[in-house]
Amino acid sequence: MVNTLGRAVHRMRPPVRRHLRTFTSLTAAGLGEAVLPTLSLIALVRLTGTETSGQVIFAQSAATVWFLLCDPCLENAAQRFVPIEQQRSGRGSSLFMRLIRWDVAIGVAAACVGLVAVLAARLLGSLSDEFAFMLALAIVTRGAMSSYGTAGAAFALTDRLRALGALRTRCAVLSFGLSLGGLFLGGPLLYLVGQAAGALVMAAVFYLLATRELLTELGPAVARVRLPPGMIAFAVKTSMGTSVAGISDSGILALAGLLGGPTLVTILKIASAPGRFYANLAIPVAAMLYPRIIRTATTGAGRAPIIRDITRTTLLLAATGAATVAVALPVTDAVIGLAYGPHYAHLGVVAVVLLGAACVKGTVCWSNVLPLALGRPGRRLAYLLAEAGMLLGVLLFGSWTASGPFQASLCFAWGTLAVATLGTGFWIASLRRVTDLGCPDRE
Repeated sequence: MVNTLGRAVHRMRPPVRRHLRTFTSLTAAGLGEAVLPTLSLIALVRLTGTETSGQVIFAQSAATVWFLLCDPCLENAAQRFVPIEQQRSGRGSSLFMRLIRWDVAIGVAAACVGLVAVLAARLLGSLSDEFAFMLALAIVTRGAMSSYGTAGAAFALTDRLRALGALRTRCAVLSFGLSLGGLFLGGPLLYLVGQAAGALVMAAVFYLLATRELLTELGPAVARVRLPPGMIAFAVKTSMGTSVAGISDSGILALAGLLGGPTLVTILKIASAPGRFYANLAIPVAAMLYPRIIRTATTGAGRAPIIRDITRTTLLLAATGAATVAVALPVTDAVIGLAYGPHYAHLGVVAVVLLGAACVKGTVCWSNVLPLALGRPGRRLAYLLAEAGMLLGVLLFGSWTASGPFQASLCFAWGTLAVATLGTGFWIASLRRVTDLGCPDRE
């Protein structure tokens, strides 16, 4: 009896260690992708000032919004339908290669259209030479990044998320080095040139490694494959959801540039950094839950394991979020002042409120993947549309009623916290309904 129990415990340990290593790798990557760009932003603000750095941020945000509207974001469809196709016909690799080639082609086409639009706007006199160049470089950077998600799905499909984390960390270091080197050598334009160069190199590396790993795992893509039933509708809804979620972030900065100018953009970018750091801690949890929930749902194990995993995740992240806010509250002013300069220290109050919103939202990070894993993207899309509408409304209200950029940013921060609290309550209250596997949505 004792020996049997010992063998059982021994068999349980490797998966636990493997999950911990995967989480650590993805978390390190997420923090690297948050910390290193923030360090380059600090250098940009200190070297160029609020006005110029605000123009760079606005150009990056506008390019991101453009690709959020154009990029099909096929990674969710790949994660859900490639295993189904592999089980059904053994042609999962053919389906994946088709999806990633579509993603690359659409990204290139969107970049070309965006560059033509920038050139036309410059010829018409709507943009200055410098800002047009900034916007063109930001479009090239974002275009190169358009296939990252689908390439990353290959690592999830082959159970190599740990390797993905390590690769993302190396790429973040490369991009940081190139952008910072460009900034010191030639100012904001070469800063963007460095980012574009790094994104192009990373795109090639991601594509080659992702396709190699998937073809090794699932076999060569030797035959054409028909699209699985329901995949187009699923991809459309998930892409719309991803676009809406992205607009809630980059769209806020772009709208802030139109409403409050470069100063408001810079304030929001600086103040949102702590919240982005925390969000990057929660994202790996959702990334690991996604394939796990898919496997549970497709094997007929019922919803009890799903609810158990989600409950544990929610409680753990609630405690982590509370501890994070408690630690950040007394030191944020000093940290921001030390990083960006004493005249930015007063932004600590805005940063803490936005961090609180990120911690509240992070407790239900699973809400971003649960509906997708269960084949119900319409639920996620409807929620994200409501959330984005409320956030944009809060920014408009703050910009129109506040007496200056700081007051507008503070109003937006408190509104964001209120929206996050409402959203968290909604997902917790609707968890059992969403996971009712016996009553699938007819979307």
